[in-house]
Amino acid sequence: MSDEDRIDLSMFLDDYLNDAREGFQAINSALLALEKDSSQTGRLDVIFRTVHTLKSSSTMLEFSDIAELAHICEDLLDRLRKNELPVTQEIIDLLFEVTDTLEAMVRERAEKKSEPGAEWGVRIAELREKLAAQKTDTESPFRTPNSETKTAVIPTIEKIQTVRVHVDLLDSLFDLAGELTITMNRIDNLLGEVANKELKAALAATDRMIRQLQENVSAARLVPVDEIFQKFPRMVRDLARQAHKQIDLVLEGGEIELDKAILDAMSEPLIHLLRNAVDHGIEPAEERRSLNKKERGTIKLVARRTENHILIDAEDDGRGIDTAGMKEALARKGLIRPEEIEALGDKDVLNLLFQPGFTSTEEVTGLSGRGVGLDVVTTSVKGLGGSVEVATEKGQGTRFTLRLPLATTIMQTLMVGVGEHLFAIPSDTVLETLEVKPEAIREIQSGQALVLRGDVIPFVRLNEVLHLPRQEDQEEMLAVILHREDKFVGLGVDAVLDQMENIIKPFDPIAREFKGFSGGTILGDGRVALLLDIPTLLGVQSS
Repeated sequence: MSDEDRIDLSMFLDDYLNDAREGFQAINSALLALEKDSSQTGRLDVIFRTVHTLKSSSTMLEFSDIAELAHICEDLLDRLRKNELPVTQEIIDLLFEVTDTLEAMVRERAEKKSEPGAEWGVRIAELREKLAAQKTDTESPFRTPNSETKTAVIPTIEKIQTVRVHVDLLDSLFDLAGELTITMNRIDNLLGEVANKELKAALAATDRMIRQLQENVSAARLVPVDEIFQKFPRMVRDLARQAHKQIDLVLEGGEIELDKAILDAMSEPLIHLLRNAVDHGIEPAEERRSLNKKERGTIKLVARRTENHILIDAEDDGRGIDTAGMKEALARKGLIRPEEIEALGDKDVLNLLFQPGFTSTEEVTGLSGRGVGLDVVTTSVKGLGGSVEVATEKGQGTRFTLRLPLATTIMQTLMVGVGEHLFAIPSDTVLETLEVKPEAIREIQSGQALVLRGDVIPFVRLNEVLHLPRQEDQEEMLAVILHREDKFVGLGVDAVLDQMENIIKPFDPIAREFKGFSGGTILGDGRVALLLDIPTLLGVQSS
């Protein structure tokens, strides 16, 4: 066949890669189930079908190296299905090894889009020898009776209800919808109190359509949390074997949907939390026995939805956090002065877990000890407008809770003013607004406080925090009462304007160095308003 007659198969590459990723996830899940209960030989059928599909599609795309390794693996799986070999830990480890190699080869095709290097030929030869070395055992203890021959069922052909859309296209549509909203706000501001009823009706209809467009694009970006949850069982299994521990990973709430961008950003923080749970949280089996615990530790990943947030809990039933030991480690590493140790409460100590460079482990291992980890978690979560909470009980376990927004850029905000400057505050942190007379503000040792219906809460003037001039001759000010869990603070501003839905644009990495802000928005009149990062700006702890 001449080059002109060849069919361009590159158009099928994205579908091939997506199918392969889903297939590897299915293989890993089936192997993990087999490892727990080797009598579940029906799982072999799932693995065999997936490997066979990968072989066929790789052959079609002329990925001969991937097809060759898949074919070798298929032979071993066929022997296992025919009960010629027992399902042993050695074989499961080998299948994991083959799966990892196939996944790496597919990933290289996706990233480099070129012919593979010669090293893959050597790797395939090594695996071929390992697979061929598996001895036949017709007396497998996991033999299952032959199933009866069933009449083939002709499937009905259904209409295609879904199509795959690249996430970059969804991001572009989402940004365009946001720009339309900003433009619509500007038009509305320019027209002001126009008397033309037909024009006002047309603008109102356009606004409704733009909002519907935003909602539909936002819904299209939602994906089940299970998309990243299913990547972790294999990882935890490998980490547990490396640490010589017995650990079960329990996943709950995988059906809950979250914005694709937020979900992708959460992958690395969750990896750090799971590694931390395996290395620091769960005790070795002999230690757990001495504590009258089950030999196998449990780590849970649980997704929950509240009205305005998604909560993801990473919880273990391990040794918990020793706050006294943490204080010693902090002093030893020079992260806190010795005279400050006694004044630290347990919550203060737990918040210091997220300090860059902190680790309680002296020895550097493959899992920990380099002081990199939990600071990455809090930085990533706060970058999305979320927060991290930690709860622990010594000897019982630890739970980290990630509080995440439902979407990355659309946010209900309260607009406030200081002098000529406008700022946005996330509405879910606002309890109420009220006028404040000078006599209601008291000077205390740590700063200022506001007397609110008999209660005394911290009070901060936004103009002082941001070093901005106030409006002249203005004695009274407005207070925005903010809340974080069970903590309250009053924020003094010159004006409270309105609640509105804004398209929040995140800062680039350089602008993120300016503490106190987490993004910005363009208002209808063309002015820019910065979104206040309340926990950072006011020092309100999220725990």
